[in-house]
Amino acid sequence: MQRGADENGRPTWVPIPPIDLDTLAARKRSEIDTARDQAFATGLPYDIAGEPDVVQTRPQDQINLLGLSSKAQRLIADGVTDPVMPFRGQSNVTRMITPEQMDAMTLDALAHIEGIYQQSWDCKDTIKAALEAEDREGIEEVAW
Repeated sequence: MQRGADENGRPTWVPIPPIDLDTLAARKRSEIDTARDQAFATGLPYDIAGEPDVVQTRPQDQINLLGLSSKAQRLIADGVTDPVMPFRGQSNVTRMITPEQMDAMTLDALAHIEGIYQQSWDCKDTIKAALEAEDREGIEEVAW
């Protein structure tokens, strides 16, 4: 409620008008971006060399994962099967893994990242469709 006037001009409490749909949609998109970024920061739980850890999937980690994937594929093509690739997960413990293990792990992490992006895009597409239909409830119901 906010202060306003009644039909006679006397002070009274009146309902706060709802925010406009464009602002509501922008806020929802921002909520989705925040949830997406949190999902990236959470990472992917993964067994690395038989030990539970987390593969970090923040934007800066994504570049590293792509490089490790490329290197693993080259080593696989060269026939390397020994655990020659160091990997350090969220636990900050360096473990040596094989190129095949690195390739599988990076592919799983990249699939995890793609899934996060897809969920974000699906939410934003729903917001866009609801905004175009002027469907306030449709926008309000969008959640990560």
